[in-house]
Amino acid sequence: MSVLTNTVAIGTELPEIACQFRLEDFKRGDTKTIHTDMEAAQREGLPAPVATGPQVAALLFRQLRMSFGKGWVEGGKCAIRFLRPVYVTDFCVARAKVTELEPLEQGTRVHCDVWIENQNGQKVISGKASGVI
Repeated sequence: MSVLTNTVAIGTELPEIACQFRLEDFKRGDTKTIHTDMEAAQREGLPAPVATGPQVAALLFRQLRMSFGKGWVEGGKCAIRFLRPVYVTDFCVARAKVTELEPLEQGTRVHCDVWIENQNGQKVISGKASGVI
């Protein structure tokens, strides 16, 4: 089930998805990498371990799945860019805004600007996505 309906309009904001990351979310056994270990990250000049891209991007995918339902799973499209690192203790929010409505035979493709912001309001991921309603 999706939260978007045929009454969606340009400028509509999709429901936000937020996540407080924790180092434990990224650990895999005893492996020590820049994603799982403070010392390994600091050896590479990082202030803290870096969250893995797919786990951060998953916030957007959850938001789009919740918003479009089947229209995301069966017809969703997404192109994103990773702009800056997300550290394993960052708080992030997925945001999206409808930018275009494209009539189709089987419904409407809803195009959106999508992005993820960290706790400082900085965009860490940015791009475009669409789904069908």
